[in-house]
Amino acid sequence: MDIRVEDLYVRFATLSGDIEAVNHVDLTFSQDQITGLIGESGSGKSVLGLTIMGLLQSNATVEGRIFLGERELISLSEKDLCAIRGREIALVAQNPATSLNPSQKVGRQIEEVFRLAGEGKVDSTRRTHELLERMGFSDSERVMHSYPFELSGGMCQRILTAIAVAAHPRWIIADEPTKGLDAVVRNQVYDTFCMVKEQYNVSLIVITHDLLLARKFCDQIVVLYSGRVLEINTAQAIFNNPRHPYTQGLIASLPHLGMRPMPGFSAAFTDQPSGCVFHPRCPYIDEDCRKIEPKLIPVEEGSVRCHRYS
Repeated sequence: MDIRVEDLYVRFATLSGDIEAVNHVDLTFSQDQITGLIGESGSGKSVLGLTIMGLLQSNATVEGRIFLGERELISLSEKDLCAIRGREIALVAQNPATSLNPSQKVGRQIEEVFRLAGEGKVDSTRRTHELLERMGFSDSERVMHSYPFELSGGMCQRILTAIAVAAHPRWIIADEPTKGLDAVVRNQVYDTFCMVKEQYNVSLIVITHDLLLARKFCDQIVVLYSGRVLEINTAQAIFNNPRHPYTQGLIASLPHLGMRPMPGFSAAFTDQPSGCVFHPRCPYIDEDCRKIEPKLIPVEEGSVRCHRYS
């Protein structure tokens, strides 16, 4: 069951003016694939994920359509969305320290998923033990009776993942799953998600700044900038042959490739440039770039939003 995003536009009303966080995005997230969303902070990655979940704050205006299979999600009532969240699409939020309830032991927070599904106390406890063991906890009894602040960041990330998979959803949206973790723990999180993909037959959308994770873990990569999709391709093609100048800049900024930062900064959402949104930072700028916004153009197995390929 694919997730299809059609002409999605998300705007936030603020005291500083309207912020166009997602700007007319068309995407298909294919079932049984891992799709990575990459881009700098403020590119619209997390907003896109939260829009799919129907979890935006009250100052957001959403236009367009999002389909889960044949069901259109934006038009659903809150009650109908609640029936989908967790059961069909689950979220692994980006900050375990604030996503877990600090006043409840983690075992109880996992058990709650089973209890809401109608399981009794004994079965909920048993299944929580089994799930923690699958998540790589050899001492599941101790972990169950621990509060979040007694566990490491990587352990809390695995607890969030356990909560997400407990109801066996078809999709998981993981928002910055390796944020703030060191290299060893990042590899542990990677192994956990590989296990989840294999054992739970779940499709994933991974929102990340961790380009090495995206390269190693994802099948498809979507590059976002200022709320727009600039490039879509397989992970191998994105990292071996990036086409858009912005994607090229992201790849060149990796430490093992010399860590060459892109010049300039993303434009403020309240003061977007005309033409191509990336043109103030682009080394290949011409007059068309300043005046005409490029379309997303199919190029071989992927697509790119750049006048150089039109």
